[in-house]
Amino acid sequence: MYETVLLFGPPGSGKGTWGNVLKQIPGLFHFSSGDMFRSLDPSSKQGETALASIRKGELVPDEYALALWRESMNRLVEFGDFKPGQETLILDGLPRTLLQAQMADGDLKVKLIMALDCPDRDVLVKRLYGRALSEHRVDDANEDIILKRFDVYDRQTADVLKHYPESILQHIDVAQPSAKILRDIGQAMVTFIHS
Repeated sequence: MYETVLLFGPPGSGKGTWGNVLKQIPGLFHFSSGDMFRSLDPSSKQGETALASIRKGELVPDEYALALWRESMNRLVEFGDFKPGQETLILDGLPRTLLQAQMADGDLKVKLIMALDCPDRDVLVKRLYGRALSEHRVDDANEDIILKRFDVYDRQTADVLKHYPESILQHIDVAQPSAKILRDIGQAMVTFIHS
C-alpha cells in the first residue's frame, strides 16, 4: 500500500501547481492523473477513450482510469522513480468517484486529504481561461465545459469524501495569497503526515 495524501479541488484550484511544489520536498512524490491522461497518444485507443471524455468535461470511465493509474504506478516503482515505504504519494486527480475510491482501497493508505477550493468560483474560471491560452488546454477554453466540470466535480466529490474519515480532511482556501496557501498546506502536512 502507498502512504498517500489526496489532493482534491475543482478545475483551476491549483492541484497541479501545488503538487509540483510538494514534489520538490524530499520524501514526497507527486502523481497527476490529468498529466497521465494528457500524455497518452491521442491516436491510440487509450488516448481516444480518455480524450473523448475530457473534451466533453466528463470523467474518464472508472475501471479504465484505475487500470491506467495502476499500470503507471507499477512502471514508476519498477524504474525506481517512486519508492514506496520511503516516499509519500501525493495523488492528484484520483480517486474521482466513489467506485474509484473503493477500487483503490487496497492500493492506498490515505493519511490526509487536502481539498483546494475557494468560495468564489469565478476566480477559478479566470485562472482556467489564462491556462487555456498559455498551455493550449482545449478543456479550459469553453465556459460551458468549465461549468459542467465544476458540476461533475461537486457531485462526485461529495460521495468520495464521505468514503474517508472526516478527521483527515483539510480545506485549503486557494483564493488567498500564495504564501498563505503554502503555509496552510505545510501545516496540514506536518500535522497529518508526521504525527
